[in-house]
Amino acid sequence: MSKLMDLLAKNRLTLYVLIISLTFMIFTLVHDKPKVSIQTVNENQLTEMEKTLKENRELKNRLAKLEPPAPVKMVASDSIIPVKQTLSALTVMEEGIQVPFEEVYQDTAWVRPDFQPYWHSINGQWSSVPDRIHNSYHRLFVTQGSPVLWGETLHNCGIAELAGDIELPVYGNKASDSVAIIAVNHMVTEIIVFDNQVVLVGTPERTGIQVLSVDLRDLVSSVSGEIMALNENKKFIFQLVTPDGYEIDYNNMTVNF
Repeated sequence: MSKLMDLLAKNRLTLYVLIISLTFMIFTLVHDKPKVSIQTVNENQLTEMEKTLKENRELKNRLAKLEPPAPVKMVASDSIIPVKQTLSALTVMEEGIQVPFEEVYQDTAWVRPDFQPYWHSINGQWSSVPDRIHNSYHRLFVTQGSPVLWGETLHNCGIAELAGDIELPVYGNKASDSVAIIAVNHMVTEIIVFDNQVVLVGTPERTGIQVLSVDLRDLVSSVSGEIMALNENKKFIFQLVTPDGYEIDYNNMTVNF
């Protein structure tokens, strides 16, 4: 017995350390924190208040893209070329040069829609009401044939669903050498250019759509036949007119040749 007491006395420090270590391990196991798992909250797990707040945020974001934040008068202008600097349509028809064009699409029975599904606010940036109203004023849309500009124009004039039926020709080596002209409720029969004015002669109609394509190089040629210098910006005004020279609509386009 005395030998056991002596052994314990000699190893008392070791025993204390062992006891403390065991105690700490037991404490840790007992108070160990449960593992945290992050799970996505399903819509049906939200409270009614949370659903309402979420819906309000979404509606505010959509409303911000639909209209101005406050009641204001908005007048968007297409006039990058002052009217006083343009010739009359009749003068262009008499003194300009006729340029060839291709009719890539025509549907005389087409009726212009008041609203398209892809203009809905749920689609975000395309849903601006002021933009939709402004575009609805026009019967004429003009753009270079690069994919981005062409796609945006199709969307703005409300014929995006016809994209698969319309294939613009490629003049030269790049799509942007093609100038696409979309005429709504107007059948164009002749295109005449004089300097920076392009007159589209045709007959107004109650229905119908026509898509034409012109080689940009034919437009940037002057009456004398000279071609613009490369990388020179040129502003064009396109005028949709009757055979008598009365303007029905106009639009502008700046090109880099």
